[in-house]
Amino acid sequence: MRVLPATLAALLFVFSSSIAWSQTADPFGASSGQPADPFAPQPATRPAKPQKTAPPKSVRAAVLQKAKQALAEGRKPQPPQARMHNEAEQRINAVLNDETSITFIQTPLQEAMQTLSAQHNIPIVIDLRALEEIGLDDEVGVTIDLKNVTLRAALRLTLRDLELTYLIKDEVMQITTVEAAEDNLILAMYVLPDNLAAKADQVIKVMTATVVPDIWESLGGPSTAMAIDHVLVISTTSDVQHRAEKFLTMLIEKYGK
Repeated sequence: MRVLPATLAALLFVFSSSIAWSQTADPFGASSGQPADPFAPQPATRPAKPQKTAPPKSVRAAVLQKAKQALAEGRKPQPPQARMHNEAEQRINAVLNDETSITFIQTPLQEAMQTLSAQHNIPIVIDLRALEEIGLDDEVGVTIDLKNVTLRAALRLTLRDLELTYLIKDEVMQITTVEAAEDNLILAMYVLPDNLAAKADQVIKVMTATVVPDIWESLGGPSTAMAIDHVLVISTTSDVQHRAEKFLTMLIEKYGK
């Protein structure tokens, strides 16, 4: 059988083109040298974080109404350092100031929290449902080495890289997401001395600019701070409430009259 020159040239072209395609093209569509196999395990990705939006005026009005109702029912606002908790939550809050030392190397979160719970004799639970919403579970590893710091600081530093936080609720400490904590705001009322009460708007402005600024309504966060006469009403998470309380205590000690 004779192969004509033109036919032979065509066959060589097709053959060489097939070789070139097999060397450069990925049948699964990748173009970077690594096959994009649709059956290969895909890397885990966290769901996109929701954008913060300022609380509607109705939320602010509800906080104000709640504070007025509490005052009308006889609840007395406290100096910042005397904010009240029930007995169990008061004990947990006090333990947060205890000194601790921890060393975790890719330790599962659940195991790390069990260690802290045993060391400080407080109940700690993990909000698994909230963690699942951001693609985590209680087996996620934590790595940290701290010596002689408060339990409060140890928790903040351990949890922050995972975008987690803690809150004190239902007589236990709960480890949860920042978003879930922002859905569980605590209302506290603090008495301002006369000279600072006259400048309540300035006090609020400085506090919200220095204490976790992005959690306040001025920057689209869920937390609010407002004044009713001599009373400063703050609605925020338990951790930020502590920071606000500390800020107000220092302010009153230095400038209050």
